[in-house]
Amino acid sequence: MATLRHAILAGGALLLTACGSTPAYREWTATETTATAAYDECTEQVDNTMRLRGYPYRPLPETPQFRYRKEIFALCMRRKGYTAED
Repeated sequence: MATLRHAILAGGALLLTACGSTPAYREWTATETTATAAYDECTEQVDNTMRLRGYPYRPLPETPQFRYRKEIFALCMRRKGYTAED
């Protein structure tokens, strides 16, 4: 059981480091009518869009796909009622 727990923790740590290029929660401010699950929903939608277009899920910052991913993520967050922090 402890081995499974360690594997899950290690997997979670790897996932967090692999997702370093995605927008962070602090970049977005919720309004009073915003669903709290919007960030996760948008991440899933963007992953699906990237997959359908044949792009990598987590593109490197120096690639055009990185900017594309950030733009479609921002569009999804705005549709869900969030505003970007300036």
